Amino acid sequence: MNYPVWDVAFGRWIIALIAVIHVFISQFAIGGGLFMVWMEHRGRATEDPALRQWLKRFARFFAFWTLVVGAVTGVGIWFTIGLISPEATSALIRTFVWVWAIEWVFFLVEIVSLLVYVYGWEVLPRKTHLAVGWIYFASAYLSLVAIDGILAFQLTPGPWMEKPSLAAAFFNPHFLPSLGFRTLLCLVLAGAYALAAAAPLSDRILKAEVAKPAALWVALPALVLLPSAWGVFRLLPTERRDVLWASPSVLHAAILLGAALLHLFFLSLFLVYRRPRTFGRLASLILLLFAFAAVGATEWAREGLRKPFLVPGYVYANHVSSPDLPLLREKGLLASWPYARQTAVSGREAEAGAEIFRVACSACHGVSRGPRALRPRLSGLDLEYAAALVYRSDSMRAPMPPFPGTQEEARAVAAFLLEGTQPREPEGGAQAFARRCAPCHTLQGSFRPLAPAFKGMSLRDAADLVAAMDSINEKMPPWTGTDAELQMLAAFLTGPGAGGAP
Repeated sequence: MNYPVWDVAFGRWIIALIAVIHVFISQFAIGGGLFMVWMEHRGRATEDPALRQWLKRFARFFAFWTLVVGAVTGVGIWFTIGLISPEATSALIRTFVWVWAIEWVFFLVEIVSLLVYVYGWEVLPRKTHLAVGWIYFASAYLSLVAIDGILAFQLTPGPWMEKPSLAAAFFNPHFLPSLGFRTLLCLVLAGAYALAAAAPLSDRILKAEVAKPAALWVALPALVLLPSAWGVFRLLPTERRDVLWASPSVLHAAILLGAALLHLFFLSLFLVYRRPRTFGRLASLILLLFAFAAVGATEWAREGLRKPFLVPGYVYANHVSSPDLPLLREKGLLASWPYARQTAVSGREAEAGAEIFRVACSACHGVSRGPRALRPRLSGLDLEYAAALVYRSDSMRAPMPPFPGTQEEARAVAAFLLEGTQPREPEGGAQAFARRCAPCHTLQGSFRPLAPAFKGMSLRDAADLVAAMDSINEKMPPWTGTDAELQMLAAFLTGPGAGGAP
């Protein structure tokens, strides 16, 4: 907790948007470089002047898009992650400073070789020009290798946690599977961009000459990516795989990835490969959109699978490092964070809670608005129970980091979130379960199911068990509801409805 909090609305969405755009461009910079050199080989072999002229124009667009727009979005990523996630950014820089230094050398070679390639069509001998193209592709791919090691580390640090070293961090368990997946995605993007560039051509022969191979560059890697995505997922540690089923947004991203790859495969074959002379801008735009969706879904799933961490085992999603957590739980966040506006709760619960929420919760949650807003979720609860939920955040069904503060500070956060609300009775047993149990349990599902424990139990015994749950398990909050709510919940847990709930 060495950095201030940058108060910006939708900060994580800003990072996501810039990152996906950058990846969409930068991975095209790799696959597109290979596509250009490969097509130049074909053009040289057939002595096709029309293809050569098209490649010259394509290379100019390629250089502008990758060197200018790609570089701007790359700087944008550094700017936003440095402000929004400084703790994780600092940890990555300290660990991978030499890898980034090497990657910048590769990027410099990319810039120089691509400019020579673009402006050397009429100047350089054929073999020299092709060699420059291969130098560009090699440097671009080595940049991917360098960045992939860092990104894979953020998902699976592996032995680095026990024996920190650059080699252990870079050559982590997910390094090679991730590199193979990204390589295939680079090829898909190369084909999709090439089709977009070929769509406006009026020369139908040239159009077909570009479109048929480009369509295969989309279809074949997309087909391989479908089982590859599942294989890469299966190679992840169990705790990372479990996030897929615990987080709806990650599951939706995985479904979107599969749907996008299927559409890329079929549409590139049926809209382009079967009629390469007549496909138009609309078909190419649709393919680009599905390619963008595949990139976005991949990055969203990768980010989501790390929950509740930014670097698994080391930096939590709320930017608290795991070595700092025991001290924060003992002394308190307000007393430990140097930028706190007040250093203790001191009777001003709601005011202190707002400050603690800003530091510990705002990275992922809003107050009243947004998909993860907490005030609507806690509305109607009593203060003691809401405080218990806040303090036990790491016990939730959704992957959450531990609360980085004392129980008094958790109560302050609850007081802030409950401002303007009043406790109210649930309307029935199902609603009581949703409020009191569902944050951490399912009824019949796979995550700490409760129905089997209450099966065959009498109403009185069930009520006694619920009322004493904190004495049975210290991770359980004490019962703070009314007797009427207790009876409703016990009846629900022992009644026929327990067998049909999810």
